[in-house]
Amino acid sequence: MPRIFLKPFLGKVNQVSLRNLVFIVFCTILFTLAYAQSPLYTSNQNQYFLHGLAKAGVGYLNHDWLANPLDPPPVFSGLVYLTYRILTWPPIFYIYFAVLSGIFFFGILSISTEVFKLQVDPPKRWLLIAALIAVNSAALRYLVVHIFDVDWAYLFDGGVAGQRLLGSVLQPSTFGVLLVLSIALFLRNKYGGAVVCLILAPTFHPTYLLSAAVLTLVYMGILWAEKKELRAPLALGLAALVGVIPIFVHTLSTFGSTDPYLTDYSRDLLINFRIPHHAIPAEWFDASVVVKIIFVLVAIVLLRCAKNSAPSQDVIAPKSKLFHLLLWPSLVAISGTVIQIFTGDRVLALLFPWRISTWLVPISVGLVTVWAVNRLWLRVGDRIPGRLVVILSVCLSIVLAGMGFSKSVLEYREKLSSTDRLMMAYVEEHKSPGDVYTIPLDMQDFRLITGAPVYVEFKSIPYLDVDLKEWFRRVSLEGELYQAPYVRAACGAIERLHAEGVTHVVLPYDHTGAGCENLRLVFQDFEKYEVYLVLETK
Repeated sequence: MPRIFLKPFLGKVNQVSLRNLVFIVFCTILFTLAYAQSPLYTSNQNQYFLHGLAKAGVGYLNHDWLANPLDPPPVFSGLVYLTYRILTWPPIFYIYFAVLSGIFFFGILSISTEVFKLQVDPPKRWLLIAALIAVNSAALRYLVVHIFDVDWAYLFDGGVAGQRLLGSVLQPSTFGVLLVLSIALFLRNKYGGAVVCLILAPTFHPTYLLSAAVLTLVYMGILWAEKKELRAPLALGLAALVGVIPIFVHTLSTFGSTDPYLTDYSRDLLINFRIPHHAIPAEWFDASVVVKIIFVLVAIVLLRCAKNSAPSQDVIAPKSKLFHLLLWPSLVAISGTVIQIFTGDRVLALLFPWRISTWLVPISVGLVTVWAVNRLWLRVGDRIPGRLVVILSVCLSIVLAGMGFSKSVLEYREKLSSTDRLMMAYVEEHKSPGDVYTIPLDMQDFRLITGAPVYVEFKSIPYLDVDLKEWFRRVSLEGELYQAPYVRAACGAIERLHAEGVTHVVLPYDHTGAGCENLRLVFQDFEKYEVYLVLETK
């Protein structure tokens, strides 16, 4: 991490010592454990790890249909590929997540302390750390969910539409924390580092291209207002533009159009069938969204009302900079959402203008949290022994870390004891080249756990219009099998699937398809799942 980025937490950074490094690592571990990770491979990891693991030679994934269409996040897939080829040690992905968590944590802490020009003596420093860990902890999410419901889970650190920076697993969107780091660096006049982070975030996940573009424009506007000349802002904008050209071109090819009608059809599939919870405002707008908007508005008001302090009249204060860095992206997100609602434009829906909230909300919540803690400290800080504040803050952080770690362990045990685990263990051991499995559409973990190719599943999708159409055709055909009301319908679906290369069928216990004559039982887990070999029909 750049030394200037860690300055408010390290005191004097001219001599960064082992003690400072231990402090950084310790805080990162506390935050990461308190935040809590889900086990490999969970949710979106089943899609985003597929290309990298297939190229690395895991099982027979390279023969999976989905491993061959264009890869939307090629840089992330490359990271997965190189990691697995070099280390072949999956837990390293937990460490990657921890590093990104540390960037997220220190980025928000850096932004807040720089804006308010806080004197971070040890008692207040640890109080701020404990407060930010608590606000982002899995323990608080658990409490919020039980007070409200699951849609409120990421109230303090997530954006709207179920989109967020960290989430609970390492995936391309996790690299959005680099946008937070970019802002932290920009506030400290480290423009080169800020631009590099702006480039890296969408390079790992192209949906951050809009956020990077908006931040670039605001950076340019602030530089122009500060320097009163165009050379610096134009240089910054040009550097950012050149840096994102490769991923922009790749994104156009991945999401591009092969035929106008087919493109419109595929966009409709994405928006209305596959990801309405991300792409349709009516699906995701609820009371929790209103609360998040209030957080952002409060942060903007705090920045507007607070007195600015700058070393000279020719330098814009960090408060003014951050005010614009929150205000204009907020207006873009709100206006883009309103336009999409009234026009129903599908391109705009898939641009996700509301995704800007993924970094607006956590920065705003962090800002409000640090401001509130600082106000509290000004009132009562001199009445409480500093050593007691440090002890209580560290203890609270450790307790929250323990609770988050317990949650992660519990999820891991639940994954190991899931009802499909015995069946997957059998497939992992007995798979062979040329096998293709038909699985229930919601069995998203099957591919990466077993290393066996599957015909299709619902969670993981391609994005090129022709590939998306093929995905939907496969989903529809497989749906005919698993929703078949009688044996004849199931047998007809199995015959069509076999004609397309399917060699094995995974069926829930006592499914109607079990009565087909062209199936031979090879594995049975009573009352759970059965695996059948599809025989050639005479």
